[in-house]
Amino acid sequence: MESVAFMAFSTIEGLGIFALMMTIFKINPLHYIWQALFVVLLMSLQSYLLRSELSLYYLVPITNIMLFIFLVATVVKEPLVGAAIITLIGYTAFSLLQTIIVKVVFDSIIEPQAILVYGYALQTSSAIAIGLVAWLLYRLGIGFTWSFEKVRFKREDLIVSSTIFVVLIFFTILLYRNEIWSNILFFSITLSYFLYYAVRKEKKDHDQFDG
Repeated sequence: MESVAFMAFSTIEGLGIFALMMTIFKINPLHYIWQALFVVLLMSLQSYLLRSELSLYYLVPITNIMLFIFLVATVVKEPLVGAAIITLIGYTAFSLLQTIIVKVVFDSIIEPQAILVYGYALQTSSAIAIGLVAWLLYRLGIGFTWSFEKVRFKREDLIVSSTIFVVLIFFTILLYRNEIWSNILFFSITLSYFLYYAVRKEKKDHDQFDG
């Protein structure tokens, strides 16, 4: 039951973070909602598995940021540098907003038995607040209109595909050494999903060039 609750609240929070990232740069998150939902679901499962292995809890924010960068680069089709900027600014804004919520709303919750309730309440309130901010940003047309095409690398699709493949190998080795077989599976599925989008985009661009 705890794992299901963690997955549900983490998914809601993850979708809120994605929406905030997109709307800060005036991108409609609804255009990519199903792809984002699939990735965030796998991300939440991976986070739960990594947190259950106390020696690997530190990998959770690193992997989440990295997966969001790949999501923006392959699905939203932003240049790799732009994807990193969008993700880091969005994640920073989320962290700031969540810190404010912790200080203002939840600072008085100190009972050990309230830790789980505290976590779920924090995730839910953060998701609601982030969703509201994202909606207001997009509704009012507030945000950055930067174009990252000037910083797109030559053969960037190949660079992205190679990076995804290298990261997959690295984490497979890391998780294999810790014998976390289930996480190897879900991490492989997630990165293969990004690899599919990266290769498909490269093929589409190549066909357009030939045409």
